[in-house]
Amino acid sequence: MDGKVREVIYFSSGFFGYGEPGDFRQWSLAHILPILLAVGAIVLIWFKRDKFRQWKHERRARFIFAFIMILCEMSYFWRLVYVGPGTDPDKSMMGFLPLQVCQWTLICTTFMMMSESRKLFNLSFFLTMSAGILPILFPAVISSMGPRYYRYYQYWGEHLLPMIGMFYMMFVHRYEVKWYGIPMTAGALFLLAVPCVYFNNRYDDAHYLYLKHGNFAMLDFLPDSVFLTGAVLLAAVLVLLGLDYLIYRLATRGSRALKS
Repeated sequence: MDGKVREVIYFSSGFFGYGEPGDFRQWSLAHILPILLAVGAIVLIWFKRDKFRQWKHERRARFIFAFIMILCEMSYFWRLVYVGPGTDPDKSMMGFLPLQVCQWTLICTTFMMMSESRKLFNLSFFLTMSAGILPILFPAVISSMGPRYYRYYQYWGEHLLPMIGMFYMMFVHRYEVKWYGIPMTAGALFLLAVPCVYFNNRYDDAHYLYLKHGNFAMLDFLPDSVFLTGAVLLAAVLVLLGLDYLIYRLATRGSRALKS
């Protein structure tokens, strides 16, 4: 009996547990440090891109990196098997389905790195540099889990590793961003929104793509209409994707001007 009690305490309150309210604070060292490490890794890839390109084990290392990303994503669900979805025993697991943009960004980047697909690269770029940036800047979902908890490391791995992988393919393999990635990404988000709307309406605990009011939805100021919310989000995504492409074009043009 004592062993079972210790097991419950370990999984619910230990390293793999739920954490404590306020354990993680935005813009603290615990927030900034992972971002700085990711930026440092991207800068290192830029300076060592020729060596990576000529490295005889480059393909193997790339596959290992992709495998680590998949493990990072799967460990999120493995952890839920042990600790459950939260402190409320009645909370439905339907609120934790793999329907978040960050999860599909990671999956897309994983297959892109293994298959060397340029079309998937464009999808990965626009997903990473648009919706993928928001949870990095505003990691509200880990407010109770700082560096003492596994979820903290899994969260940053899930959001930062795809960005590193995307820049790796851009710098080392010289992949270029094409304009057709904008409608491709918008279409992919629309397809993802279909099951999200279904589960949001069917289950109280489901809250996907910020289409449902409450639970920190970004568009709570709008009337409670999924169609209006979806239309505003689509317009915002298209503007953001267009800005990403514009910044990329300006950056590459400046880089070519410096080389000449």
